[in-house]
Amino acid sequence: MSVTSRIASVTESDFGTIVTNTLKRLLRERITKFAFVVLLFILLLGIVGPELAPYQYNVQQRTADGELKRYAQPSLEHPLGTNNRGEDVLSRLMTGARYTVVTGLLAGSIMLSIGVFVGVTAGYVGGKTESLLMRFVDFMYGIPFIPFAIVLITFFGTGFYTTIAVLGLVLWRFIARVLRSQVLQIKQRPYIMAAKASGASTRWIITKHILPNIANMAALFFAMGVGLAIIEQAGLSFIGVTDPFIPSWGIMLRNVHNSGRIADAWWWSLPPGIMISLTVLSLYLLGRGYEQTSGDDDVVV
Repeated sequence: MSVTSRIASVTESDFGTIVTNTLKRLLRERITKFAFVVLLFILLLGIVGPELAPYQYNVQQRTADGELKRYAQPSLEHPLGTNNRGEDVLSRLMTGARYTVVTGLLAGSIMLSIGVFVGVTAGYVGGKTESLLMRFVDFMYGIPFIPFAIVLITFFGTGFYTTIAVLGLVLWRFIARVLRSQVLQIKQRPYIMAAKASGASTRWIITKHILPNIANMAALFFAMGVGLAIIEQAGLSFIGVTDPFIPSWGIMLRNVHNSGRIADAWWWSLPPGIMISLTVLSLYLLGRGYEQTSGDDDVVV
Protein backbone atom coordinates (compact mmCIF):
# COMPACT_ATOMS: atom_id res chain seq x y z
CA MET A 1 0.00 0.00 0.00
CA SER A 2 1.35 3.44 -0.94
CA VAL A 3 1.75 5.95 1.87
CA THR A 4 2.36 9.63 1.09
CA SER A 5 3.65 10.52 4.53
CA ARG A 6 4.16 8.76 7.81
CA ILE A 7 5.95 9.33 11.09
CA ALA A 8 8.31 6.47 11.72
CA SER A 9 10.19 5.62 14.85
CA VAL A 10 11.96 2.39 14.01
CA THR A 11 12.92 0.26 16.98
CA GLU A 12 14.54 -3.14 17.07
CA SER A 13 11.16 -4.81 17.63
CA ASP A 14 9.80 -3.13 14.48
CA PHE A 15 12.68 -4.17 12.25
CA GLY A 16 11.51 -7.73 11.65
CA THR A 17 8.01 -6.53 10.79
CA ILE A 18 9.36 -3.96 8.34
CA VAL A 19 11.53 -6.55 6.60
CA THR A 20 8.63 -9.03 6.42
CA ASN A 21 6.22 -6.44 4.99
CA THR A 22 8.80 -5.27 2.47
CA LEU A 23 9.39 -8.81 1.24
CA LYS A 24 5.65 -9.42 0.95
CA ARG A 25 5.20 -6.32 -1.16
CA LEU A 26 8.27 -7.11 -3.20
CA LEU A 27 7.25 -10.70 -3.96
CA ARG A 28 3.74 -9.91 -5.14
CA GLU A 29 4.93 -9.60 -8.72
CA ARG A 30 6.02 -12.73 -10.56
CA ILE A 31 9.02 -11.05 -12.13
CA THR A 32 10.46 -9.88 -8.80
CA LYS A 33 9.68 -13.26 -7.26
CA PHE A 34 11.65 -14.92 -10.06
CA ALA A 35 14.54 -12.47 -9.55
CA PHE A 36 14.53 -13.11 -5.80
CA VAL A 37 14.66 -16.89 -6.27
CA VAL A 38 17.50 -16.63 -8.81
CA LEU A 39 19.56 -14.35 -6.57
CA LEU A 40 18.94 -16.55 -3.55
CA PHE A 41 20.15 -19.56 -5.52
CA ILE A 42 23.27 -17.73 -6.72
CA LEU A 43 24.01 -16.49 -3.21
CA LEU A 44 23.71 -20.01 -1.81
CA LEU A 45 25.85 -21.29 -4.66
CA GLY A 46 28.47 -18.71 -3.75
CA ILE A 47 28.43 -19.87 -0.12
CA VAL A 48 28.45 -23.64 -0.56
CA GLY A 49 29.28 -24.09 -4.25
CA PRO A 50 32.98 -24.92 -3.87
CA GLU A 51 32.20 -27.47 -1.16
CA LEU A 52 29.46 -29.13 -3.25
CA ALA A 53 31.42 -29.18 -6.50
CA PRO A 54 31.90 -32.76 -7.75
CA TYR A 55 35.63 -32.21 -8.41
CA GLN A 56 38.38 -29.77 -7.52
CA TYR A 57 38.05 -26.95 -10.03
CA ASN A 58 41.70 -27.17 -11.15
CA VAL A 59 42.11 -30.97 -11.21
CA GLN A 60 42.58 -32.39 -14.70
CA GLN A 61 40.31 -35.33 -15.39
CA ARG A 62 41.71 -38.40 -17.11
CA THR A 63 40.39 -41.55 -18.68
CA ALA A 64 41.26 -45.02 -17.43
CA ASP A 65 44.14 -45.01 -19.94
CA GLY A 66 45.54 -41.82 -18.43
CA GLU A 67 44.51 -39.62 -21.35
CA LEU A 68 43.24 -36.11 -20.61
CA LYS A 69 39.50 -35.67 -21.05
CA ARG A 70 39.83 -32.57 -23.19
CA TYR A 71 36.59 -31.09 -24.55
CA ALA A 72 34.54 -33.98 -23.20
CA GLN A 73 30.88 -33.38 -23.93
CA PRO A 74 28.29 -33.32 -21.11
CA SER A 75 27.68 -36.72 -19.52
CA LEU A 76 26.56 -38.18 -16.21
CA GLU A 77 30.15 -38.10 -15.00
CA HIS A 78 30.65 -34.49 -16.15
CA PRO A 79 27.23 -32.78 -16.49
CA LEU A 80 28.74 -29.71 -18.18
CA GLY A 81 31.62 -31.49 -19.86
CA THR A 82 35.28 -30.51 -19.56
CA ASN A 83 37.43 -27.71 -20.93
CA ASN A 84 40.64 -27.67 -22.95
CA ARG A 85 42.68 -28.68 -19.89
CA GLY A 86 40.38 -31.55 -18.96
CA GLU A 87 38.92 -29.69 -15.96
CA ASP A 88 35.30 -30.21 -14.98
CA VAL A 89 33.27 -27.21 -16.16
CA LEU A 90 30.52 -27.65 -13.56
CA SER A 91 33.05 -27.60 -10.74
CA ARG A 92 34.64 -24.44 -12.09
CA LEU A 93 31.21 -22.84 -12.49
CA MET A 94 30.20 -23.65 -8.91
CA THR A 95 33.54 -22.48 -7.53
CA GLY A 96 33.46 -19.33 -9.62
CA ALA A 97 30.11 -18.37 -8.11
CA ARG A 98 31.81 -17.49 -4.82
CA TYR A 99 34.34 -15.16 -6.44
CA THR A 100 31.65 -13.54 -8.57
CA VAL A 101 29.32 -12.99 -5.60
CA VAL A 102 32.11 -11.61 -3.41
CA THR A 103 33.22 -9.28 -6.21
CA GLY A 104 29.71 -7.92 -6.68
CA LEU A 105 28.90 -7.46 -2.99
CA LEU A 106 32.20 -5.86 -1.98
CA ALA A 107 32.53 -3.60 -5.02
CA GLY A 108 28.84 -2.67 -4.80
CA SER A 109 29.24 -1.76 -1.12
CA ILE A 110 32.25 0.46 -1.88
CA MET A 111 30.39 2.15 -4.72
CA LEU A 112 27.32 2.79 -2.59
CA SER A 113 29.32 4.10 0.38
CA ILE A 114 31.28 6.60 -1.69
CA GLY A 115 28.28 7.56 -3.82
CA VAL A 116 26.03 8.19 -0.82
CA PHE A 117 28.71 10.19 1.01
CA VAL A 118 29.51 12.41 -1.97
CA GLY A 119 25.91 12.78 -3.16
CA VAL A 120 24.40 13.55 0.24
CA THR A 121 27.20 15.90 1.26
CA ALA A 122 27.08 17.83 -2.01
CA GLY A 123 23.29 17.99 -2.11
CA TYR A 124 22.69 19.04 1.48
CA VAL A 125 25.72 21.18 2.35
CA GLY A 126 25.81 23.03 -0.98
CA GLY A 127 28.03 26.02 -1.67
CA LYS A 128 31.72 25.54 -2.33
CA THR A 129 31.57 22.02 -0.94
CA GLU A 130 29.00 21.04 -3.55
CA SER A 131 30.95 22.70 -6.36
CA LEU A 132 34.18 20.97 -5.37
CA LEU A 133 32.58 17.54 -5.00
CA MET A 134 30.59 17.74 -8.22
CA ARG A 135 33.63 18.90 -10.19
CA PHE A 136 35.37 15.80 -8.85
CA VAL A 137 32.41 13.69 -9.99
CA ASP A 138 32.65 15.29 -13.43
CA PHE A 139 36.35 14.48 -13.48
CA MET A 140 35.59 10.85 -12.63
CA TYR A 141 33.01 10.75 -15.42
CA GLY A 142 35.67 11.92 -17.84
CA ILE A 143 37.88 8.93 -17.05
CA PRO A 144 37.31 5.95 -19.40
CA PHE A 145 36.89 3.01 -17.06
CA ILE A 146 38.62 0.17 -18.92
CA PRO A 147 41.89 2.01 -19.77
CA PHE A 148 42.04 3.57 -16.30
CA ALA A 149 41.37 0.22 -14.65
CA ILE A 150 44.11 -1.40 -16.74
CA VAL A 151 46.60 1.25 -15.60
CA LEU A 152 45.63 0.85 -11.92
CA ILE A 153 45.67 -2.94 -12.00
CA THR A 154 49.01 -2.92 -13.82
CA PHE A 155 50.44 -0.58 -11.21
CA PHE A 156 49.01 -2.26 -8.08
CA GLY A 157 48.94 -5.85 -9.36
CA THR A 158 46.28 -8.23 -10.65
CA GLY A 159 45.12 -9.47 -7.26
CA PHE A 160 41.51 -10.43 -6.64
CA TYR A 161 40.89 -7.72 -4.04
CA THR A 162 42.82 -5.16 -6.06
CA THR A 163 40.31 -5.61 -8.87
CA ILE A 164 37.42 -5.19 -6.43
CA ALA A 165 38.94 -2.00 -5.04
CA VAL A 166 39.42 -0.57 -8.54
CA LEU A 167 35.81 -1.35 -9.44
CA GLY A 168 34.44 0.27 -6.29
CA LEU A 169 36.67 3.33 -6.37
CA VAL A 170 35.82 4.23 -9.97
CA LEU A 171 32.21 3.19 -10.62
CA TRP A 172 30.47 5.12 -7.80
CA ARG A 173 30.08 8.28 -9.87
CA PHE A 174 26.55 7.68 -11.21
CA ILE A 175 25.25 7.04 -7.68
CA ALA A 176 26.61 10.35 -6.37
CA ARG A 177 25.11 12.41 -9.17
CA VAL A 178 21.58 11.02 -8.90
CA LEU A 179 21.49 11.05 -5.09
CA ARG A 180 22.61 14.67 -5.05
CA SER A 181 19.60 15.58 -7.18
CA GLN A 182 17.34 13.67 -4.82
CA VAL A 183 18.78 15.36 -1.74
CA LEU A 184 18.34 18.79 -3.33
CA GLN A 185 14.61 18.10 -3.49
CA ILE A 186 14.32 16.57 -0.03
CA LYS A 187 16.08 19.42 1.78
CA GLN A 188 13.39 21.87 0.59
CA ARG A 189 10.62 20.01 2.40
CA PRO A 190 8.94 21.69 5.37
CA TYR A 191 10.13 19.28 8.03
CA ILE A 192 13.75 19.81 6.96
CA MET A 193 13.27 23.58 7.17
CA ALA A 194 11.66 23.18 10.58
CA ALA A 195 14.56 21.04 11.81
CA LYS A 196 17.03 23.69 10.65
CA ALA A 197 15.05 26.43 12.35
CA SER A 198 15.01 24.47 15.61
CA GLY A 199 18.81 24.35 15.61
CA ALA A 200 19.28 20.71 14.60
CA SER A 201 22.80 19.88 13.46
CA THR A 202 23.66 18.95 9.90
CA ARG A 203 24.70 15.47 10.99
CA TRP A 204 21.41 14.92 12.84
CA ILE A 205 19.30 16.09 9.89
CA ILE A 206 21.20 13.90 7.44
CA THR A 207 20.97 10.85 9.71
CA LYS A 208 17.34 11.28 10.76
CA HIS A 209 15.76 12.84 7.67
CA ILE A 210 17.89 12.63 4.53
CA LEU A 211 19.18 9.05 4.67
CA PRO A 212 15.80 7.41 5.46
CA ASN A 213 14.25 9.24 2.50
CA ILE A 214 16.88 8.08 0.00
CA ALA A 215 17.06 4.51 1.32
CA ASN A 216 14.79 3.14 -1.43
CA MET A 217 16.84 4.71 -4.19
CA ALA A 218 20.07 3.64 -2.48
CA ALA A 219 18.81 0.05 -2.46
CA LEU A 220 18.18 0.26 -6.19
CA PHE A 221 21.64 1.68 -6.81
CA PHE A 222 23.25 -0.98 -4.66
CA ALA A 223 21.61 -3.68 -6.78
CA MET A 224 22.67 -1.88 -9.96
CA GLY A 225 26.18 -1.41 -8.55
CA VAL A 226 26.57 -5.10 -7.78
CA GLY A 227 25.43 -5.99 -11.28
CA LEU A 228 27.71 -3.39 -12.87
CA ALA A 229 30.67 -4.65 -10.84
CA ILE A 230 30.05 -8.22 -12.00
CA ILE A 231 29.84 -7.14 -15.65
CA GLU A 232 32.94 -4.96 -15.48
CA GLN A 233 34.89 -7.64 -13.62
CA ALA A 234 33.94 -10.11 -16.35
CA GLY A 235 35.08 -7.57 -18.95
CA LEU A 236 38.42 -7.03 -17.24
CA SER A 237 38.86 -10.79 -16.93
CA PHE A 238 38.03 -11.25 -20.59
CA ILE A 239 40.76 -8.87 -21.73
CA GLY A 240 43.23 -10.55 -19.38
CA VAL A 241 44.05 -7.94 -16.72
CA THR A 242 42.81 -9.86 -13.68
CA ASP A 243 44.22 -12.85 -11.84
CA PRO A 244 43.96 -15.75 -14.34
CA PHE A 245 44.08 -18.34 -11.56
CA ILE A 246 40.80 -17.16 -9.97
CA PRO A 247 38.05 -19.32 -11.54
CA SER A 248 35.50 -16.53 -11.90
CA TRP A 249 32.87 -16.67 -14.61
CA GLY A 250 34.66 -13.92 -16.52
CA ILE A 251 37.87 -15.94 -16.54
CA MET A 252 35.92 -18.94 -17.85
CA LEU A 253 34.66 -16.84 -20.78
CA ARG A 254 38.16 -15.59 -21.51
CA ASN A 255 39.61 -19.09 -21.44
CA VAL A 256 37.02 -20.51 -23.82
CA HIS A 257 37.49 -17.53 -26.16
CA ASN A 258 41.26 -17.97 -26.17
CA SER A 259 40.85 -21.65 -26.94
CA GLY A 260 39.10 -20.81 -30.22
CA ARG A 261 36.30 -23.28 -29.40
CA ILE A 262 33.67 -20.85 -28.14
CA ALA A 263 31.10 -22.19 -30.61
CA ASP A 264 32.11 -25.85 -30.64
CA ALA A 265 32.50 -26.25 -26.87
CA TRP A 266 29.09 -24.68 -26.09
CA TRP A 267 28.91 -26.53 -22.77
CA TRP A 268 31.94 -24.51 -21.68
CA SER A 269 30.99 -21.07 -23.05
CA LEU A 270 27.24 -20.87 -22.42
CA PRO A 271 26.98 -21.63 -18.66
CA PRO A 272 29.15 -18.74 -17.37
CA GLY A 273 27.56 -16.33 -19.84
CA ILE A 274 24.07 -17.38 -18.80
CA MET A 275 24.94 -17.13 -15.10
CA ILE A 276 26.35 -13.62 -15.49
CA SER A 277 23.30 -12.52 -17.47
CA LEU A 278 20.84 -14.02 -14.99
CA THR A 279 22.62 -12.51 -12.03
CA VAL A 280 22.76 -9.00 -13.44
CA LEU A 281 19.19 -9.09 -14.77
CA SER A 282 17.82 -10.43 -11.49
CA LEU A 283 19.69 -7.77 -9.49
CA TYR A 284 18.21 -5.01 -11.61
CA LEU A 285 14.69 -6.44 -11.48
CA LEU A 286 14.79 -6.92 -7.72
CA GLY A 287 16.27 -3.50 -7.07
CA ARG A 288 13.81 -1.84 -9.41
CA GLY A 289 10.93 -3.73 -7.83
CA TYR A 290 11.97 -2.62 -4.36
CA GLU A 291 12.33 0.99 -5.46
CA GLN A 292 8.89 0.96 -7.10
CA THR A 293 7.06 -0.70 -4.19
CA SER A 294 8.62 1.66 -1.65
CA GLY A 295 9.35 4.72 -3.73
CA ASP A 296 6.15 6.56 -2.83
CA ASP A 297 6.86 6.51 0.87
CA ASP A 298 8.03 9.74 2.45
CA VAL A 299 9.66 9.01 5.77
CA VAL A 300 9.45 11.78 8.33
CA VAL A 301 11.29 11.15 11.57
